[in-house]
Amino acid sequence: MTSIDVPETVRVWKIGVDQANVRSWNNYTNNQGYNLFNMTNGMNLTWGNQTFGINLVYKSQGDNKTHFRLPDGQEREILSGESVALGIGGSPAFLYYAERDTGINLKWAEQPEGKFEWRIFGADSELGKPIPENTPVALVNDKVQPNPDFLIYFDRVVGCDVGWTTSPGFWDQVGDWVKKDGVDYAIKAIALL
Repeated sequence: MTSIDVPETVRVWKIGVDQANVRSWNNYTNNQGYNLFNMTNGMNLTWGNQTFGINLVYKSQGDNKTHFRLPDGQEREILSGESVALGIGGSPAFLYYAERDTGINLKWAEQPEGKFEWRIFGADSELGKPIPENTPVALVNDKVQPNPDFLIYFDRVVGCDVGWTTSPGFWDQVGDWVKKDGVDYAIKAIALL
């Protein structure tokens, strides 16, 4: 199997809290998904009203709104590195890359079709392995321009504190430019998948 070394700097999410592996399912019902915990700020990313930017917020308690779909429509364990649609909440639920004036370049879609642009990378660098819940993972969007990029916590003045490693000022916030080389290397490897 192929492997990609995804640095800890971007493995900042935990999906769910159980001992099972992360799964896709086709019939999400409200608050019956996973929580999406951000280890950088110790809070859960979820749907919520924003005055500016996309309707995402952080909450201290998870509300189990995150869910995934696979392009083949199967309900099964998601494997590290495969394409998925990322949903948060009900309708519209599916996040996809699209430019906007304020906040992270994401918008909402009603259906997952054409939005299978996310990948989950677990702590194990080997591709094609199940992803255990409640373990550090990286979330990547393949459509970010000019290259795929990692979804990370990003302290914004306006909008939800979420961004990409290429968001202006992200590496200034991290304060460790040496780690950027490892992230850039992983991005190049992911772009070749």
